[in-house]
Amino acid sequence: MERTPSGVEGLDEILGGGFVRGSCVVVSGGPGSGKSTLCSQFIYRGYKEHGDGGVYVTCTESPEEVKNNFRDHGWDIDEATRIGKIALLDMRPVIATESGIITRNEALFKGEKIPFSIVAKATLDATRRMKARRVVIDSLTTIEMQYKDDFEVRQGLLGLVQGLSAEDCVSLMIVESLGSRNSIPIEWALSHGAIQLNYVSENSEVVRSIQVVKMRRTAHDQTIYGMEIAKEGIVVHTDVRV
Repeated sequence: MERTPSGVEGLDEILGGGFVRGSCVVVSGGPGSGKSTLCSQFIYRGYKEHGDGGVYVTCTESPEEVKNNFRDHGWDIDEATRIGKIALLDMRPVIATESGIITRNEALFKGEKIPFSIVAKATLDATRRMKARRVVIDSLTTIEMQYKDDFEVRQGLLGLVQGLSAEDCVSLMIVESLGSRNSIPIEWALSHGAIQLNYVSENSEVVRSIQVVKMRRTAHDQTIYGMEIAKEGIVVHTDVRV
């Protein structure tokens, strides 16, 4: 099996050597848990250290805001986007006009709900055009919120996973979820893997953790390990069990 390094210190050790090529992996956690940081690091380090092309699909923030999130950790992707090694796809369902009016992104969705098919087509087109090895969708939660019918969500998600897994890449898909064992997210069931990020406050300090809950086609460690978000990005401490 071909592997794709995660770009996150300590994570490849848990994964058994990196992500299996062709995998669609959910990165879930609550607000501020480090989901976008982990995924940005995956894209940036892939480009910087391996020359991998990357596609970052943003459904919540503007491309410029996404670039600023990268810059917060010293990751400048301006050159990468200019030469076509990293693509930022703006798939926001709603936008704010210059006058401050909140409106649906009609230029993109033409009055429809934000169907998975539109996101999938745009993502796959960019991935194939760039021969990208790394894809991030930020986030599935925003896409799913556009639907009232759970069946449509399941069908759309299944189709998206099938489409991406047929490509020679690894796809990370962000989900806003606390990962309660009493309510397993449907995204965990339909994807190839699931990584859960958590944090709690202890004695006025934030204790962060990471767990690879599920990963098909590879042996992996399910231990909950300590994690920190440093200036240079996420670091997993495999010597600290939480």
